Amino acid sequence: MNKTTLLLKTQIYNYFSLNELFHSEKKRSNFAFITAVGIFTLLALLSGYNIMTALALAKMGQAQLIPAYMVSVSNFIILVFTVLRSNGILFGCRDYEMLSSLPVQAKEIISSKFGFLYLLNFLLGILFMLPAGIIWQIYASAHLLFFFMYLASAVFVPFVPMCIASLLGVLVTVVSSKFRRKNIVSLVFSFAVLGGLLGIGIYSMQTGASGGSLGVILMEQVSRLYPLSAWFRYTNYFSLAGNVGFWSLSALVFCIFVKIVECRYARLNSYVLQYHAASPGRKANLKKHSVFTAVYLKEMGRYFSSYLWVLNTGLGVVLLCVTSLALCVVSPEILGTYAGIEDVDLFLGQYAPLIIAAMLSISCPAASAISLEGRNLWVLQSIPLSNKTFIKSKIALTLTVHAIGYMLSVAVFLIRFQFNAIWSFTLLAVPACYSVFTAVQGTYINCCFPRFDWDNEMVVVKQSISVILSGVIGMICIAVPVLLHWFLGLPNVGVLWGMAAILIVLSVILYFKACGKKII
Repeated sequence: MNKTTLLLKTQIYNYFSLNELFHSEKKRSNFAFITAVGIFTLLALLSGYNIMTALALAKMGQAQLIPAYMVSVSNFIILVFTVLRSNGILFGCRDYEMLSSLPVQAKEIISSKFGFLYLLNFLLGILFMLPAGIIWQIYASAHLLFFFMYLASAVFVPFVPMCIASLLGVLVTVVSSKFRRKNIVSLVFSFAVLGGLLGIGIYSMQTGASGGSLGVILMEQVSRLYPLSAWFRYTNYFSLAGNVGFWSLSALVFCIFVKIVECRYARLNSYVLQYHAASPGRKANLKKHSVFTAVYLKEMGRYFSSYLWVLNTGLGVVLLCVTSLALCVVSPEILGTYAGIEDVDLFLGQYAPLIIAAMLSISCPAASAISLEGRNLWVLQSIPLSNKTFIKSKIALTLTVHAIGYMLSVAVFLIRFQFNAIWSFTLLAVPACYSVFTAVQGTYINCCFPRFDWDNEMVVVKQSISVILSGVIGMICIAVPVLLHWFLGLPNVGVLWGMAAILIVLSVILYFKACGKKII
């Protein structure tokens, strides 16, 4: 086993805590089971979406577009997810200096990090391409050679979006390092990049073709989203040359990018980790607060000083704010056109509370707040701080973050749309209940599954058991009222109020259980 492979294996074991999960006491085996259930649920939801999309294309008589469509969508998803992860896996790694002291070359360390990021993106890409490829093979009866070439392309699909996303991450890092408020600038640029990518994706799927056939329109949309996907139209054997060209171009771009990063990796990594010292000679004014207020302000300062934490847990609130501001200047019909919604007034009339609740549910700082105390937990244990106050500060952090998006979105929705009194009250109450439940369940789950022995915040913020489980619970709570309304025909308002009541009861129960957990 060469050194690069050994470093990659070590990183996988550390990132997913495999040694702790499978070589420890029975409690850890329960963690492994819960993690497996959470990951399986996420995979099932993504696979189900891809299968339904492929079936829809097949039933429209456009099964031949499935390969190009899935390559395009998987590239876009990999691009977005790599933007979120690159500055936690490739750059900002606190283990680089330690690894540099070992008998390994810098290029082996860098290759292992790129290899790990590639492995995550490959699994994400194959999740999109494989189920849809099976549907394509069934409906289009494509030649087996075409099918195997399509599957082989999954190996090369992550290369180009990885390079683009990593380059964007490098640019954000370099630009923000020039400012004293580096985290704030990084967050502004990162959210701007994500917003730009989402805007490009939405715009690309709006066709400019008029009078063309459905196949021409769909192919134009796919090609605009990702131009290289045009090489995945299997019309004859000469189409295989497009696959070979795609493989060659992707591998070439990736190798060139890795070589360039290798030359400047140490400096780029230091840009992410560097901190600006406070200005000397400035007299600080001491303020006196209650215990809860002091701990709460500490939590807020800790949250907004962590680039990775805000970027990964504040995205839902940011999307909610951007959508609300867009509604102030753009008509709902235009937004509905870009989102692919025909009757936007009817859609929002039925699902406005759930839309707000869904955006709040995916923003859960509480699911990782306790784990992020890390090895500094002893500081809190050494001061006169009760466990209940500690838990309340974690819940208050999430509620504060949610309040920004909640107040803005509710106000805009009430002003922009003509809701009756019952629906207006539903819009006020239901997202608030979801927000409280998200904060409480995230805190409780993190109390049950804390992880303090981390070296990189990304491990806690993106991959910890509490984050996975909290995200799955949030998705289930959003899906339940929708499924009850769709399949059982239950009235939407009654379902939402019933779900809100259940969530409040569960929040009270979980809150007292969390306070009973001894953390400090």
